[in-house]
Amino acid sequence: METRLALALLVLLLAVAASHLAEAANYTVGDDKGWNPDVDYTAWVKKHKPFFKGDWLIFEYQNGRSDVVQVGEVGYDNCDKASALSSYSKGTTYAFQLKEAKDYYFICSYGYCYSGMKLHVTARSTGSSSGSGGGKQSGGGSDSSSSDDSSSDDSPSPPSKKSKAKSSAASPSILAGAAAPYAVIAATGALLLNRIVL
Repeated sequence: METRLALALLVLLLAVAASHLAEAANYTVGDDKGWNPDVDYTAWVKKHKPFFKGDWLIFEYQNGRSDVVQVGEVGYDNCDKASALSSYSKGTTYAFQLKEAKDYYFICSYGYCYSGMKLHVTARSTGSSSGSGGGKQSGGGSDSSSSDDSSSDDSPSPPSKKSKAKSSAASPSILAGAAAPYAVIAATGALLLNRIVL
């Protein structure tokens, strides 16, 4: 009986450890097409949803030909950057973290928004696994690791925990470092199981 209990405890510990390793995902907006005109971003969202709090959106674009502007719902609907929450146009890559469970809206202010270069993503809280997302929210301050045009050339970098949507995979050394605390839990569980069996 004690062996079964110890085995069940070990399985539970490993399941908890595995769930913590898969918390955030990195999404390359537009997949291989990136953040460019003539991409169906509504279809892209449908393909990759649900999105969760903590996930990262990676915008890859052509410097000088487009930008990434976070706006509210009205700015999104009207392709208007007048009340922008954040704006980024330096370099060729911009990483944006979904820090809250809410709706996020992005446009390109170079005129391509009118032909569909805009993105609406609903982030769910990490504990949610069903339903269609939270209520609509717009306005307020910036909720991201974002920069405006006056800041440095470097875009924030997402952690390489878990990759989706053809973004680069994490290197084995990064994954090994992230898994180290859970390896200790598994080793402790194995020792516990060994002592009970003996």
